[in-house]
Amino acid sequence: MDFMPTDEQRIAVDSFRRFLDREIAPRIAGFDDVFIPKDAMREMLLELLPFGMGNGLVGEAHGGLGLDPLTVGLLFEELARVSPDLAIVALIQMEAGLLLAAGSDSIRENYLKPLLNGDRFGCIGISEPGAGSNIAGIRCRARPDGDGYSLSGEKQWISNGHYSDFCICVARDEDGPGDGIGLFVVDREAAYESRNIPKIALNRQSTAQLHFDGARVPPENLLVPPGMGLKRLMALLSGSRPLVGLLAVGVARAALDHSIDYAKSREQHGKVIARHQLVQARIADMAVQIDASRLMLYRALDLAGRGERSDLESSMAKYFATEAACEVTRHALAIHGGNGVAREFPVEEFYRVAPILAVTEGTPEMQQLIIGRGLLGESAF
Repeated sequence: MDFMPTDEQRIAVDSFRRFLDREIAPRIAGFDDVFIPKDAMREMLLELLPFGMGNGLVGEAHGGLGLDPLTVGLLFEELARVSPDLAIVALIQMEAGLLLAAGSDSIRENYLKPLLNGDRFGCIGISEPGAGSNIAGIRCRARPDGDGYSLSGEKQWISNGHYSDFCICVARDEDGPGDGIGLFVVDREAAYESRNIPKIALNRQSTAQLHFDGARVPPENLLVPPGMGLKRLMALLSGSRPLVGLLAVGVARAALDHSIDYAKSREQHGKVIARHQLVQARIADMAVQIDASRLMLYRALDLAGRGERSDLESSMAKYFATEAACEVTRHALAIHGGNGVAREFPVEEFYRVAPILAVTEGTPEMQQLIIGRGLLGESAF
């Protein structure tokens, strides 16, 4: 396996990095972990679209850029380095786009097209107060209503939730076949409400609770019929977990970069701390964990690009990378000493962000169970 970037990929990443540092980073810095209004977020998202952030994974036939997963991953890591908040928004747009692209002509025209153009925000309603990583425990109900459905229930921890113009809602038809889980496209106008959830970090973007109270879903908005939704979601999460891992790598990279700069300028005991053995040991450990994470994630994305199943590799990579980011940001805090907890230094925010990524799209414990099932052939769920 050769994960060395091609000349074309290298040029794209270099161009994107310069753009982010010049245009996006200063604007993000203007929001001190404070919610970015929808219009301002859309403006930045529109500027990211030419680079494939938000539309890169959807095929050209449906209006996307049709980039391979590894190329998207290379670009996505750069975005995460500058702004994990903005990267989350782009990730949800890409995930929603992949789901919508497999829908009917009506769904692609009314939802996929405006999403890829940056005109509408989507979200995916999976987690609930009593069903996080356990998707099979979904309690949101989809009841047949004439020729369509009526949805009632609550969703929690929904990225893009407060921005969303529509939600791809995971709900259960108790009278449907199998587990009855299906995917339904719900317009905000069809009466769902959202409320942002304050967190320890990542507050520039929206993580929200959604409430559905008899939300009307017309028949043309049935994306995946009841009984077939769980399988489609498992495939989506397997493909997106490496991107969550690269989100963690981007944060860890930023922590390492700031730590190197700080170690070269900070003096203690008559010399810069970059010359202290234990500081060098921490820097070395940070770099090794980041590089190992990146290689595991690239392997998972490469397999996805080849059309091969990568459930095991994706969970292994996401688990390792997000845990590594927690360790790397802890090292960064230690290298900065007392300054590490000061708000004027960015490493304290990296330290707050990393644990959130560890529980995003499947907790570390859930990843361990998926890995164990893949290796042992026995389910512990």
